[in-house]
Amino acid sequence: MAKDNKPFEIILFGPPASGKGTQAKLLAETFDIPHISTGHLLREVKADANNHLAKEIANLIDNGQLVADDLVNQMVVDRIKKNDCQAGFILDGYPRTEEQVEFLEKISNIDYVFLIEIKDEMIIERISGRRTCKNGHSWHIKYSPTKKDGLCDICGEELYVRDDDNEEKVKERLRIYHQNHDPILNYYNQKEKLIIVNGDQHIEGVFQDLIKYLVDDLRRKMR
Repeated sequence: MAKDNKPFEIILFGPPASGKGTQAKLLAETFDIPHISTGHLLREVKADANNHLAKEIANLIDNGQLVADDLVNQMVVDRIKKNDCQAGFILDGYPRTEEQVEFLEKISNIDYVFLIEIKDEMIIERISGRRTCKNGHSWHIKYSPTKKDGLCDICGEELYVRDDDNEEKVKERLRIYHQNHDPILNYYNQKEKLIIVNGDQHIEGVFQDLIKYLVDDLRRKMR
């Protein structure tokens, strides 16, 4: 696949609970380009009996195995060939390995690489402080506490900590994130492509920072 000159080829990085997915959706709506999440893409391909990768990916996922780089790469190529990517796309969850970075460099002209940066301590606080009831209502002991401790304000059911929200599991998720992503972030930083946005602010604040950078850069290019 040949490289192109689409105006909005964007990668969005960020640790768990950084709001990366939310920001990707907001940017996609603003610029009318697709938000391509490899996690969602894997599930879509798996469920599509007509997709030539469906059976192989389903076997890997169902057996708890990682999907190989070459399969993920092909899946991304197939997706960005579609007509709705004519103006660009936002990649969320890709690339995740140095091999995927090398492949992406060959098939695209990435314009912007954003990192929503937030300290691990804040991530741990955000995730481990979450509380959920059996009806799916979510709260936070610091940012959105309930009126009665341990009980949902909406339905009155008891609140609990989800298994994957406990502090030790959050720390392990962060360890894996840094192990996988730090080399990639260093690569883009050395290429002077990495743009760091402060993730320790409200959703609107992060979004405004992203938009400001994009608009200012487009204005510079038009001069």
